Order: sequence, then C-alpha cells, then structure tokens
Amino acid sequence: MTTERERAKAQRRQELLKQAAAIMAEKGFHQTRLADVGAAVGISGPALYRHFANKEDLLGAILIEISIRLVDGARAAFARHTDDVADNPGAVLEELLAMHVDVAVDEADLVRVQGREIDNLEEGVRAKVRSLQRAYLGQWTDALLRARPDLDRPTARVRVQAAATLLNAARYVLHWADRDWLKEELTKMARAAMLVE
Repeated sequence: MTTERERAKAQRRQELLKQAAAIMAEKGFHQTRLADVGAAVGISGPALYRHFANKEDLLGAILIEISIRLVDGARAAFARHTDDVADNPGAVLEELLAMHVDVAVDEADLVRVQGREIDNLEEGVRAKVRSLQRAYLGQWTDALLRARPDLDRPTARVRVQAAATLLNAARYVLHWADRDWLKEELTKMARAAMLVE
C-alpha cells in the first residue's frame, strides 16, 4: 500500500517525464536544460537532482518508462484474451493497435524523443530500451500470428515493423489533422498493412 507522499512523488516524477519529453521534442536533447524542465513543473533546476542524476538519466527514465508501459500493456492484452483465442483470434492485435495509436497521437512527444534521441543514452541504458522495444514488437508479432496463422514469423515481423513505423509517423500531421479522425485513419492503415492477403 502506497502512502500519500509516495503517490505525490510518483505523480511529480510522471509530470517531470512528460514535461521533459515535450521540451526535448521541441528543442532536442542537447539544447534542453534541467532548469527548463524544472521550471515547467514549478521546481528549481537543483531540486530536479532529487529525481534524476543528470540529463542523460532523465532521458533514460523517459524512454524506459514508455517502453515498459507498452510491454506491460501488451502483456495485459494477452492476459485478457487467454480464453478467446479460438473465438476471436484478432482480439489482442486490435487491442495493441488501439493502445499504440493512442500513444502515437496523444503522446507524440514521447515517440519523437524515442526516435530522435535514443543514441544520446548511455550504452547500457540504450541496450535496455532496445531490448524492451524488441520485446514489444515480438508481442505484436505474436498477436499478428494469432490473427494470421498462415504467415511465417519473418513476414509477420516485417508487417509489424512497417505498421509501427506508420503509426509513429503520426507526429508529422498532428499540427493540422483532427485527432479522432487521425486515430481512425491510422488504425485502418496499420490494420491493412498487417493483415493484407
């Protein structure tokens, strides 16, 4: 059971990660200062060191958090559909698709930072993020193979990678596209890319 203080600390950390991702998405990793991140959430730059050792640690926390969240979300989707594989083999794939579309559209700053700044991570942290990404895409591949058991694994993996790339490109049209419409279009296109005969 968590205390009120622990919940407040966790909430502050999430706000720091969100604001840091927004600033890094706009300015880039090298132009982002910890003082900018602190100011965005109303704390001093030095107070940020209570949460993160340095800017590289902050970037690592951003990318590890989103990667773990996606992997955990995929695991939960598989757990929810353990008993209905025969009746609804595409259920997990649809759930993963909806989850990723939401992230790509509603948390585009995270997607942009992940795509652009991963090479600024310390080698061990970068390896951890890459490992989580591979695990996530592996879960997608498993979900696609449930829906399309006629595919071989390499073909499924290519389709999953292409669909994920398509979804992650949503950030390029967010400035003019209606979000709900964009989510619908992305879902249709990614589904078609994976399930095409």
